[in-house]
Amino acid sequence: ISPDDAHDPGFTGSLYITGGRYDLIRVDLRLNRAANTGGIFDTVSIFQQFAAFADSIVMPVDYRLYVRANYLNLARFGFEFSTILYDYKINPGINDDFFDKAIITVIPNADERDSLYWNSIQIIPDTPDEEKAYKRIDSLESIPKTFWDRFSFLSSRIYLTDDFGFSAPLGMYHFNRVEGHTIDFGFFLENSLKKRLNGNLEFSYGFSDKRIKENLSLGYLLGKYRTYSINFNAYNKLNILFGESDEYGQLIPSLLALLSKYEFRNYYYSKGFGFNISGEVFPVVALNAGYKNHTDKSTVTNTDFSFFNRGKTYMPNQVIYESKINALTAGFKLDFRDYIEDGYFRRRISGGRSYIILDGRAEVSDKKLLRSGLNYITYKLNANGIINTFSTAHLDYNIMGMYNIGSLHYQSLFALPGSINILFQNFAFRTLNVNEIFGSRIIAVNLDHYFNDIIFRALRIPGLMDWELQLNVFCNSAYSDIGGETSTILPVHIRTFPHPFYEIGFGLSQILLPLRIEFAWKLNYRGENNFRIGLNSFLF
Repeated sequence: ISPDDAHDPGFTGSLYITGGRYDLIRVDLRLNRAANTGGIFDTVSIFQQFAAFADSIVMPVDYRLYVRANYLNLARFGFEFSTILYDYKINPGINDDFFDKAIITVIPNADERDSLYWNSIQIIPDTPDEEKAYKRIDSLESIPKTFWDRFSFLSSRIYLTDDFGFSAPLGMYHFNRVEGHTIDFGFFLENSLKKRLNGNLEFSYGFSDKRIKENLSLGYLLGKYRTYSINFNAYNKLNILFGESDEYGQLIPSLLALLSKYEFRNYYYSKGFGFNISGEVFPVVALNAGYKNHTDKSTVTNTDFSFFNRGKTYMPNQVIYESKINALTAGFKLDFRDYIEDGYFRRRISGGRSYIILDGRAEVSDKKLLRSGLNYITYKLNANGIINTFSTAHLDYNIMGMYNIGSLHYQSLFALPGSINILFQNFAFRTLNVNEIFGSRIIAVNLDHYFNDIIFRALRIPGLMDWELQLNVFCNSAYSDIGGETSTILPVHIRTFPHPFYEIGFGLSQILLPLRIEFAWKLNYRGENNFRIGLNSFLF
C-alpha cells in the first residue's frame, strides 16, 4: 500500500492476508517522506501481528514501533516500543459503570512485578534481538549511578539521588536593578516516597539590596493515582509585579539588564504563607480550597550596574499599595479529556482531538472576618484548548475573564500579557508592551490558528512545497476596566481598554528550527507599535 500521491502524508508497506477467509494476520508499514515532518526521522516503522481467538475472531496480539531519528546531523537517537495483547474475552457481559475516562490503566505495583509474573503471561516468544535488548537494559539499570552520571552543565539542577538535588551553576545567579547581582541556591525533592512527596527550600542574596530571601514549598500527593494533593508554602522573597502574566523566566531579563540596561519588570517584597487542598472528586472535575496570608512592601532601584550603556539610568521601580492580606480561595477545574493511568499518575491526553479545559477561581478578603487589610472578592474564569478545523490544521485558544468587587490592591490587578520589543510569546499581545494595560475587570481572547504546511503543499509550487514552511495566523482582543473602589486606592495612573482592543498577525517557521518570525498589526487604539515584527520561541 502507498498514498495515491507521493506528496500526501501516509504509510507505505505491506498488509498480509490469509487466502480464503481474507483475515488480516500482519501489518508492516513505514511513514512516507511527506509524513516525516522535517525529515528528522530516518525510520518510523509499525509492525503488528494478529491471531484467531474464540469463534475464530482475529484480534491483534502485539504492537511494535521502531523509530530512528537524525536531527540536522547533530544528534541521532532511536527507540523501540512493544506491547503484548492477550487474554481476550469475546462478547462478555459488561457492567454499565465499566467505561470511564481511562483509556489505559496500569496497576500501581506493575513496576514491582518480577520476571516470574511476566513469564507467566508471555504468549509471544521474544526474538533474539529482543532478548539482547532486554538483557542490555537490565544490565544498564543495575549499574549504580554516580554523581557525574547525573551532572549536566546545561541543567539548572544537580541530583545526588534520583529524587534529591540542589542548584547547578546555571541556576545560581540572576540580576535585576533591585537586588543587583544575586546568588541563588536551593535544595529540591522530587517524586520521593513512591512519587508522593515534592518540595524545595530556596535561598537567595542580593548584593545591592543586601537582603536574604527564603522560599519553602512542600506538596504531598494522596490517592491510588495521586489525584489529591496537600500543598504548603512559606516565603519571604522578592516578587515580580504582575508575574501572573509574565512568562519570560530569569535568563532573558537578566541578559537585557546586564547588556543593554533595559528592565521591563517591576518588583516588590512579599512575606507570608499559604496552603491549599485539591483533588479530582470526579474523573472530569477537580476542586481546590485554601488560605493565604501575605504582607507586601514597595522597594526601590538599588543599582545602576550594566556592562554597557553606563551613562543610561534604570527607570525607577514602581511603588505598590502596601497592605496585609488574609484571604480564602476556592476553585474548580473541568477537564473532559481521556487519561492514562500509568501506575502512578493520571496523565491527560488529547490524542489529536478537540478539547476544552475550564478553570475557575475565587478569592475573598474581608476586614472583619479575616482581619485583612482590604475588602474584595475576585472571580477568575479561564477556558483554553484546541479545535481541529480541517486536515492537520487546528485552532488554539485561550479566553480569560476576571471580575472584582471591592477594593483590590494594585499588585493584584491583571496585566495583559505583552511583548518585549521583538521577543514574542504565544497567547500574548504582540503590539503591546509588558505591563502596559491593566484591569480589575478583564476579558482577554487569544486565538491562534495553525495551518502548518497545508497551504504551501496545496499551492504545488515546485520547491516551496518541499521547504516545509509552517504558517499560523492569530487574532487577539481585550477589554479592561477598573472598578470604582479599586480606582480610589491606586498609587499610579494606569491605562485601560474601555472599548475592545484588536490586533491580528501571522507567523512563518520551519519545522526543524525552534524560532518563528511573526508580523502583527494593531487594528485600533493606534499610536505606538502599530506594526511589529518579532521572534517567537519556547526558548524565551
